[in-house]
Amino acid sequence: MSSSGNDEGHTDGQDDRPLEIADVVEDYLTDKGKGAEGKSGTYRRDAKRELDRFLTFLEDERPRSPTTFEELTIRDIRQYARHLATQDWAESTIQNYYAHISAFCGWAVREGYLEENPALKSRAKEPLPEDDGRKTERQQAWSPEQRTALLEYVDEQAHEAIDEVGENHYKAIKTCRDRALVYLLCFSGVRGAEVLADVADTRRGRDGLRWSDVSLEDNTITVLGKKGEWSDRAVPPSAVPSLERLRSVLNPPSDDWPVFTTLSYPTLVEAFKDELVEGKYTREEAESLHRERVNDGDVSMIELCVEYDVDPPALTTHSARRILQRLTEDADIELDDDKHGYLAPHGARRGAGEVMVREFGYTEAARHLDNSEEVVREHYSHIEASERAQMAETAFQNQRPGQKDVPDQDSDG
Repeated sequence: MSSSGNDEGHTDGQDDRPLEIADVVEDYLTDKGKGAEGKSGTYRRDAKRELDRFLTFLEDERPRSPTTFEELTIRDIRQYARHLATQDWAESTIQNYYAHISAFCGWAVREGYLEENPALKSRAKEPLPEDDGRKTERQQAWSPEQRTALLEYVDEQAHEAIDEVGENHYKAIKTCRDRALVYLLCFSGVRGAEVLADVADTRRGRDGLRWSDVSLEDNTITVLGKKGEWSDRAVPPSAVPSLERLRSVLNPPSDDWPVFTTLSYPTLVEAFKDELVEGKYTREEAESLHRERVNDGDVSMIELCVEYDVDPPALTTHSARRILQRLTEDADIELDDDKHGYLAPHGARRGAGEVMVREFGYTEAARHLDNSEEVVREHYSHIEASERAQMAETAFQNQRPGQKDVPDQDSDG
């Protein structure tokens, strides 16, 4: 979406560089804020959270360069709408979060940064769900067949990599991480945000699950729940071996390490250098060490972080979705008429809920999912409806008037 050419809106008076979106976010928040200098207010806080989420998404899409208003396109907004639609949120919540981005773009038009609001285009909004109360039938849930296929695939990949761990330690770490992530999501029913990093939320508990939060002996993990309270969540025995193997292969130097660490090379390089500089190394020494050990093929970046006890950032929710998208494609798992096109994290949680409801009922499912029984009954109402249909069929069968057996006309006799 090209910009309008308004010189005041595009430069800061010192250079002619294209204006980055992030450069004017604070101006927008000030205009929308309350109190002294527009620094307070619920709307400002919510808008900041959603714009931070949006900018992080754009940075992931363009890792090599910041996004400017000149680069922003309808496709960017459409992709972000699709990203929001894949979250485990109510339709109304998704619509609300998108509205913040649309409002910002509208403000940018009035300020002369954009010619028109790309978020208002039908093509941009198309991936958004409609808040028509028909949430259940549109939400993805991993089926038993899909779950089995994905688990078998990650098992196969991890076993092959572990057999060759001496030759390629990095590959073993990556495949074991991916497998442990799939197993935990599949069997525990946790929300992705409870075990992965949310770049828009800096609270402890939203920065990725730590090994200190894991008690495999008790089959539990401690997470920051949706309501902002810490709680213990069950980790079924089926998921424990994959976590044990990940810890063995990764060999984290401390329990402060994230269970699911990023393996992004640029991110790890930056974290490594920054932490060494904060210690006893100069920037030049840190860069020299990185070049000598990693660039020469001695170790991978994650192995170097382990060696020097540099805490890496945790895997983000966005990156985890990309991993699951890759795994779904590599495992040749087809999803019929699914808006996501891959096995999404919230689909694992919903699939776990399906299993628990069918096997143990709504109360136990609610406890496993850390949700209210009322919400679980609403989300899985199709199961109860199906059971009622079978009950009704049985009732009507039992109420049929007695009939004499009629001999087959084609039979002898």
